[in-house]
Amino acid sequence: MTSLREAPDSVRALLWEVDVASIDLARDHAWVCARVMSRGGLAAMTWLLRAYPDEVLRAFLESPAGARLAPRERAFWRLAVGLPPLGERGGGRPSWA
Repeated sequence: MTSLREAPDSVRALLWEVDVASIDLARDHAWVCARVMSRGGLAAMTWLLRAYPDEVLRAFLESPAGARLAPRERAFWRLAVGLPPLGERGGGRPSWA
């Protein structure tokens, strides 16, 4: 696992409400994953894939915390870490559209 010291500024900006030095990537992995997966840009997403092994990301996506991601983000991240798609609609379109 890399540290937040190696993270791009875009990752630290996503964690604005806490002192970045107090974050333990192993202990706080669910919170960090949720924040980056739901709000991160390309640099933050790339960092997340380097910071955590796929097994950790898969476990997060299969957890109740991962289930709270928007369908579009969940679908993207499931594909990124090699999990099968869930078959749920995503993209924010209403069911009638």
